[in-house]
Amino acid sequence: MGTAIVTGCGGLVGSESVERLILAGFDVIGIENDMRARFFGPEATVTPVSQRLVAQYPELRLLDFDVRDREAVERLFQSEGSRIELVVHAAAQPSHDWAASDPHTDFGVNAVATLNLLEAFRQHSSDATFVFMSTNKVYGDTPNLLPLVEGDTRLGLPADHKWHAGIDTTMSIDRSTHSLFGVSKGLSRLEGRES
Repeated sequence: MGTAIVTGCGGLVGSESVERLILAGFDVIGIENDMRARFFGPEATVTPVSQRLVAQYPELRLLDFDVRDREAVERLFQSEGSRIELVVHAAAQPSHDWAASDPHTDFGVNAVATLNLLEAFRQHSSDATFVFMSTNKVYGDTPNLLPLVEGDTRLGLPADHKWHAGIDTTMSIDRSTHSLFGVSKGLSRLEGRES
């Protein structure tokens, strides 16, 4: 198998992706700069997760750079080129409250970084698959209008509803109230459609 790049590889989704992809036979490059510790304090660091991954999977190539750094992203994609088969973009600033306190950083991490990755992907590995992790918050308050029904263990949509099996990108993000976080993640969703 070829190369898989996982951004935010120390986070929950990123670290699980790294493990699954290595076990599937990919040459995995993980990108992690532990911005989580900056966002939420030293107790939120993902360094122990990154260290565990490297110890458990010595073949993991762990890179410490910020995906907002366009030149670093470009160099990586240029050097790996057609060997890249998969990109899992899980790096993000994940907090509504934090987004409101520093909207420039939130926008940079959630939107600019995604643009950097998509453009490098388009230039150097467009035959690969790009998986973008996002949030339901891109839909603003629209999900609040869904006809949820109470089940034994959770709320869900009725079996005959078009989104019963999952909400896809046909749900409108227009004319709804968005948080700053939802806007930055929503813009990333739109960037991916254009690429």
